[in-house]
Amino acid sequence: MKKIFILLVLFLSFYRIGNAAEGIWIDLKSGAIVNHKELIEDLSKARIIYLGEVHTLHSHHKAQLALLKLLYNRHIPLALALESLEAKDQKIIDRFINGQLSFKEFSETIQWKKKWPNYLDYKPLCLFAQKHHIPLIGIDTTHPIISKVAREGYSSLAKKEKAAFPLAAITPLYRRFLTPYLSVHAFMDKQRIAFAIEAQRLRESSMAKHILSFLNSPLGSQRTMCVVTGEIHVRYGLGIPQLTQQFAQRILLFGSKEPLQLSKKEKQISKQIVLDHQSFSFIPSSVADYFELLAF
Repeated sequence: MKKIFILLVLFLSFYRIGNAAEGIWIDLKSGAIVNHKELIEDLSKARIIYLGEVHTLHSHHKAQLALLKLLYNRHIPLALALESLEAKDQKIIDRFINGQLSFKEFSETIQWKKKWPNYLDYKPLCLFAQKHHIPLIGIDTTHPIISKVAREGYSSLAKKEKAAFPLAAITPLYRRFLTPYLSVHAFMDKQRIAFAIEAQRLRESSMAKHILSFLNSPLGSQRTMCVVTGEIHVRYGLGIPQLTQQFAQRILLFGSKEPLQLSKKEKQISKQIVLDHQSFSFIPSSVADYFELLAF
C-alpha cells in the first residue's frame, strides 16, 4: 500500500485541478488509476455494490448519487438499499417508490427525522429511485433490539428474539478490527466493547439477511443492488460483505474535503485516538476495491 500512495502523490503533482474536482478513482488492489468507463465496466459485473459513507458528509452523498446515475445510464438494472431505512417500514417505502406518497409524506410516516436526524441527505437518492422506478429497500434492524444488545449483550435476548435476529459469527480478526473504533468512546470498558461488538455484528447480520432476501426474490433476481451504509460496516470486507459472499460484490469508499463536525455531546463522550492505515496492517485484505480521492 505504501507504494500505491507514493505513486498517487506523484500522479497528483501533474494532475489538472479541473479533472481532480471530479474525483480520482483508485483501484486499491492494483494501485492503478481508473476512469469512469473502466470503473463502471467492472462494477457491472457485481450483484452488490457497497457504497461506504461517513453518514454526515454531504460530499459522500453527492458522490453516491453521481455513481448511481452512471450505473443507471449504463442500463444496469438497479436496486438501492439504505442502512438509514428500517426493514419493518418496507411497505411504506414501496408506496413512496410507487408514487403514492411524496417524500415529505413518506419521511413523516416512518418518522425518519426522529430515527435519522440527517435524513434529508438521502432525499436526492430516494427521489432518483422514485423517478426511475428503482426498488428502494430498507435493511436496518429495529433500534430497541440493537440497544438492548449494546447494553446487556446478545445473551440477554429471549429465545424468540434470537430466532428472529440471529447473530453471525464474530471472528478474532473482526473483533480486533472493530475494537479501536469503539474505543473512541470515553466511557467504554472491556465489557461494554464486547457488547457493542455483538450489537454491531447483529445489525450487519440483519442487513445482510435483507440484502440476500431481496437479491433472491423475483424482483431482485436480475438486479444489481447498491448498498449505502456506514463505511465501518464494509471496510476490509469484514462487515456485511463477509456475510454476502455468495454474490459478486465490490466495495467503494469516498474521500472528502469536508471536516468532520462533532456535536458538543459527541466531543464530551469521545477521546482522541489515532486510526491510520498502519493501525490495521494486520488485516490481509485491502480496505476496499475502489477509493474516490477528492484531491482539491
